[in-house]
Amino acid sequence: MLIFLCYTEIKAYPENFEDYDIIFVGYPNWWGTMPMCMFTLLEKYDLNGKTIIPFCTNEGSGMGASEHDLKSICKGATIKTGLSVHGAESAEAESQVTVWAKKSV
Repeated sequence: MLIFLCYTEIKAYPENFEDYDIIFVGYPNWWGTMPMCMFTLLEKYDLNGKTIIPFCTNEGSGMGASEHDLKSICKGATIKTGLSVHGAESAEAESQVTVWAKKSV
């Protein structure tokens, strides 16, 4: 399992990407979707046959268009239903995230 978290510039790309079948993709929902660095990161790899599990924080827009955008850029991947956590409640969301993550894999 691999977890991508991205909200600013990309400092390094994951090594041995082909070894991972399940990829959790985490980001803040900015302007209704993922930050541009997430698009850049995901477009770099062949995601065919991978499972992408998105999660985000937001201040009221939920997942926005990010799940649709993931389906557009992650050709051949299975995109699971994401988890949206209200940013103001994120510090208290650990148990919610844990339960969701276990159900998602």
